[in-house]
Amino acid sequence: MPFSNINGLRLFFHEQSPPRAAHDPDAHTIVLVHGTQGNASLWEDLINRLSDRYRCAALNHRGRAPSEAPDDPSAYSIEQFADDQAAFIEQRGYHDVTMIGWSLGVRTTLAYLHRHGTDRVARAILVGGPPSPRFGGEPLTPPDQDAPPREVWDEKFYQSTPACWQGSNASRSTCDMESTLSSIDIPVGIFHGRHDPIAPFAAAQFMASAIPKATLNPFEQSGHAPMHSEPQTFATATAAFINQTTNPG
Repeated sequence: MPFSNINGLRLFFHEQSPPRAAHDPDAHTIVLVHGTQGNASLWEDLINRLSDRYRCAALNHRGRAPSEAPDDPSAYSIEQFADDQAAFIEQRGYHDVTMIGWSLGVRTTLAYLHRHGTDRVARAILVGGPPSPRFGGEPLTPPDQDAPPREVWDEKFYQSTPACWQGSNASRSTCDMESTLSSIDIPVGIFHGRHDPIAPFAAAQFMASAIPKATLNPFEQSGHAPMHSEPQTFATATAAFINQTTNPG
């Protein structure tokens, strides 16, 4: 079981690659960022669909077994998750990364880009998450630990320790990344379920208009987790976005 020592903690990660990329530091890498709940296993299906072409890596954030879990809720801010991702990417030596963030992972990805830049991340996909806690001046649907999105209604969702749940939601209510959107200088795909009950589709439209090189990809049959409700469509769209932004024109 692979672990990395990241910012003082022993964190689990999963990596899956085509044989030619296993030991190639320059191989294209997809780094997958999960949300408030769940862990790296939420990406299992997508990894299986894409790892014949790309190295796929998912860090199991602090607070989700088998990664270590501090008892202090303040250890679970969005900024800290972004810093953990940065240390993971650097430690593994990844370059030309496509970072895919889902739910709270959207703001984690935005925080990564703001705090660590784009030297290693060449493009990003933002899935089912808003850039701020009160999008459009109204509070978002509050998280409910007992009512996960129907697309991920299984044991994979229930992973956060109580301290992680408390700290993540405290950060969720304060972390505002809207002001950073206009400065993002890499291609960004906005993949969003048309029927998302947690993050409104208007948030996806707002990000698509605010990020200079953004494209909006609606998933018409999806709620909060299109990679689960439309898995093949999502995988195909991901590969197409990578190809288009790697070989523009």
